[in-house]
Amino acid sequence: MSVASVPGQSEAHRSKRGKYKKTADKKNSKKSQWARWSRTLHWTSSAIGLVALLFFSVTGITLNHPSWFKADRETISRVATLPADTHSHWQSSGATEQLQVLLGVIDQEFGLGVPRQIDRDDMEWFFDYQRPGGVDSVIFDVELGELLFESTSDGSVALINDLHKGRHSGAAWSLFIDISAILGIFMSITGILLLVLYAPKRSTTWPLVGLGFVVPLAIYFVFVP
Repeated sequence: MSVASVPGQSEAHRSKRGKYKKTADKKNSKKSQWARWSRTLHWTSSAIGLVALLFFSVTGITLNHPSWFKADRETISRVATLPADTHSHWQSSGATEQLQVLLGVIDQEFGLGVPRQIDRDDMEWFFDYQRPGGVDSVIFDVELGELLFESTSDGSVALINDLHKGRHSGAAWSLFIDISAILGIFMSITGILLLVLYAPKRSTTWPLVGLGFVVPLAIYFVFVP
């Protein structure tokens, strides 16, 4: 004996199933949109920050193991002498004009700009030009009117180490470090979003994330004095 279907019940069932399907499709669509945005933002920030990330990773190793790398120190010296009339005029001038004259000569003779530090006494003026990986200095002998220029470079490893630390590298490089750090944070955040989206398909995702969190903490608390 067959049981006849009730048209009203069948139609209600189809309507209910259609609503569930629309809700599921909407959720899947929203998830797919988040996945697309996360992938796009992650690979874009990774592409932009790739070189910076590689640079700061390599220099992290060179800073952590200075004994692995030999310092190639090189010093260059030059001497310039003020013309007699310029020296005579300089001796009779005030301190402000004396400084302007010396800075002009230093820039003309040695190609140096504004020094980071200036010291002076009755015998000498000292101009310090710190830079990444080395230092330039000029000593002016007040009596003789001579400018002794010395340029000391500690090699390429010292240069990249100082750039890593932002040491004597100026405002523009300091801004570059900040931007690189922001890109690194952005890469991490978009990476976490991707992990959240794909973790249900990969059971090892959160255990590995937890391991990456626990290991440095364990090393710190167990091995760091």
